[in-house]
Parts: sequence; C-alpha cells; structure tokens
Amino acid sequence: MTSLAQRCCPHLAGVPDNGHVLGPDFVQDPFPALDRLRSEGPVHLVTLPSGAERWLVTRYDDVIRALEDPRLSNELGRGLQQSLPPEPLPPRAQVSLRTTQLLGRAMANLDPPDHDRLRKLVVRGFSAKRVEGLRDRIQRSTDELFDALGDAPEFDLVETVANRLPIAVICELLGVPATDTGLFRTAASVVGGHIPDDETALRVVAALDEFDAYVRELIGARRLTPRADLISALVTAEADGERLTEDELVSMVGIVLFGGYEPSAQLIGNALVALLRHPGQLAAVRADFGLIPAVIEETMRYDGPVTPGLSRYALEDVEIGGTTIPKGSYVVVGTASANRDPAHWPDPATFDIGRSFTARSLGFGHGLHYCVGARLASLEVEIVLATALRRYPRLRLAVPATELERRPGSVRGLRAIPLRVD
Repeated sequence: MTSLAQRCCPHLAGVPDNGHVLGPDFVQDPFPALDRLRSEGPVHLVTLPSGAERWLVTRYDDVIRALEDPRLSNELGRGLQQSLPPEPLPPRAQVSLRTTQLLGRAMANLDPPDHDRLRKLVVRGFSAKRVEGLRDRIQRSTDELFDALGDAPEFDLVETVANRLPIAVICELLGVPATDTGLFRTAASVVGGHIPDDETALRVVAALDEFDAYVRELIGARRLTPRADLISALVTAEADGERLTEDELVSMVGIVLFGGYEPSAQLIGNALVALLRHPGQLAAVRADFGLIPAVIEETMRYDGPVTPGLSRYALEDVEIGGTTIPKGSYVVVGTASANRDPAHWPDPATFDIGRSFTARSLGFGHGLHYCVGARLASLEVEIVLATALRRYPRLRLAVPATELERRPGSVRGLRAIPLRVD
C-alpha cells in the first residue's frame, strides 16, 4: 500500500504494500471479506480480483452519504485519460477506452445537470403503466422458454431462461428486431465481464464496435420512420428544448441494454437459488405466490447482482468516516456490504423473506441514480419464479449448492444453475 493510503487509512498503517487484496475467493463468496472490512473500518483501499486498486466504502450510512455526495462523480471517464498507458494501447486499456466512448454520454455515467436532462427522457419508457403493460408479453416469452425444454429432466436455468428472457424484453422495448437479439446479447454480456487475456479483450472491442455501428444504423432508420418503441421515442423527444445527439442516443441505448440485461439475468438466478437453499421459505412461496415480491426484495439485499458496489470518481478530496479519499481516486461505494450492515439488519447473513425492512436495500441504487429499470427487472424475476415453481413441483438443484460457480466481473452471477425437475 502506498504511503498516501497509509496516511488516509490510519488503521491500516503498517500493513503490507498491497493492502487488502481481494483474491479469487472473493469472486465465489465476497461476504466474509466485506464483513471483515466493514467491522474494521468504514473506508479501505483494496485491490479487486481484477487487479484494479479502489477505495471501498463499507458501511450503510456512509454508503448513503457517498451516493448523495456530488464530489463523487458518476463520470468515470474523467480520470481515464491520465490513467491510460502510452500508445499503442494494450488490449485491456482499449476495452476501457471503448466502453467509455460508447457509454459515456448515458445518464448513468453523467452528473447533473446532463444526467437530469437525459433521465427525464428515459424514465417515461419505464413508467409503472408501461412496465405493467409488458406483463403478458413477458409471461408469453417465459412460457416459450420453458416449453422449449420439453420433458428434459434437467436443465441449466442460466442458459435456457435467465440469459434469454431479459435480452428479449429489452430488445422488444427498444424496437430491435428479434433476428438481431444475438448481437445485443453478445454486446451486453461483455460489458462488466471478466477479461482474462488480450485475446478476450480484442473480442470485446470488436463486439462493442459492431454494436455501435448497428445502433447508429437503427437510429437513422427511426429518424426516417419512427415506430412505437423506445428508440423512436428517444430520437424524437426533446429535453429543455434540445434533442439528443447521435452519441447521446447510442449511449442511452447502450445503458438501457447493459443495465437491463445482466443485472436482471443474474437476479433471476440468485433469487431462485436462494429459495431452493431454504426449503421452508420455498414451501411458503409455493403456497402463496404473493410472497414473491418479498423474495425479490430480500434477494436484492442478501445477494444482489452488483458486487461489491457502484463506481465513482473523486472530483476532490472527500472525507468519509474519518478517512480522506484523495482527489482523482476511483471509489467503489459498497452497496453489497451496506446491505449486510448489522447496524440496520439483524442477522444480516440470513436469507429471510419475512424480514421487516427498517432501511431500504441499495441493490437498485439510491437517489438520483436509482435504477429506472428496477420495476421491469422485478417483474421479470416475479414471472420466472412463479412460472418455474408452478410448472415443476419437485424443482431442485441438480448439484450441491457449494458446487455452483460464480463468474468474475462487476455483476455477481452464476456460470450455470443446473436444475432437476423429476
């Protein structure tokens, strides 16, 4: 750890130079490390499994304050240029630059007032009325995915349902033809994923380039012939008397896709696995599907898809819990840790759908950047859980839960969820 880090994080003074290294075990189960860090202090300098060094905020009240602090910017690209190595850029640096170019003008990656201007346009597409209007379509898609399994006694929920339903819903909402959903799924799956080598990095850049070109072509088509879809609405909408630029449109389509696909896909899996690991609560849900919203809320707290948290960039020195985070630092606001803070939830490591919430779970974010697609994600999970439990009275994991393997990356999900239905 650097001397600066030791000065800013006094309780870590004297530890080895690499500080808190979150190794491969963190990917499989981050919560022991997060519990330890949270108990030791509110802010730590850590090395993530990806090798990136970040300041991590661990406690609920501090996380809330950090998410509300305008000095912690969502515009992560502000610090990118000075952190890039010299030309020619190595493949992994190319991924960082290309992702920033593609998504940098999306509302989720902007601060007010630009964020507010763009959010007003998108939030209309995710209104409660519009999302509820998708219920029958989501149910049909879910039934089709399960129908395709036929009489198979075993299947992988990730590949057959969880990875397919959200992309189909998002593409329909945007107005992407069903024949092109594969391109969108490929692009969505590479953002936030683990990049183990240069070859993978180059494939990611190529996928993002292809996505960028396709979306620009689709935008051009909607300018000529608008339809009843979200891309057309964004193309024709005005905010404060101005229309979105083409770069803003591409970024907005990208963030709707990337924000609506991976978290929803992983929440479906995390919720079902949590239920299957708790037979008593599973039986209660089978007896009353009205409990499913409580399952979703508790899953977002107990094992939400974003781990360890949301990224920010310090525009100036920021003091949190007695620790100064230096200007120009990248920060992870630890929502996963905050959601298990014993100061707000008794027995936080226990999955309990009957829990009385005395604080709001931060799985969908907080404040200005609360996820606009939260309702849609919850509806997808609700429909998949109800459909699976209705169809398969004996549904169970096909392997011990300890054998389920998590993927590296910023979205916490399982590589596969093998299920038995006989």
